[in-house]
Amino acid sequence: MSIDLYTTPTCGYCMQLKVVLQEKKIAYSAHDITTSEKDFNIMQEVTNGCTSVPVTVIDKGTPKQQVAVGFDDAMALLKLS
Repeated sequence: MSIDLYTTPTCGYCMQLKVVLQEKKIAYSAHDITTSEKDFNIMQEVTNGCTSVPVTVIDKGTPKQQVAVGFDDAMALLKLS
């Protein structure tokens, strides 16, 4: 399972989600959408235009891809809540 997080540096929920994943020793790739137009565009593509963060994508680009927008949805998707 791969996990991609689309975040901004000023998003409190983004920081909180990263802390939870680190505490649980869950590997993830972080993408700062404020510094990468490519990452911003990917985030918009997988969310059908959503600009809210954090966006969590599991198994990006595969038939098993799952997307969560927001902290609570990410926690539920990752079965951490």
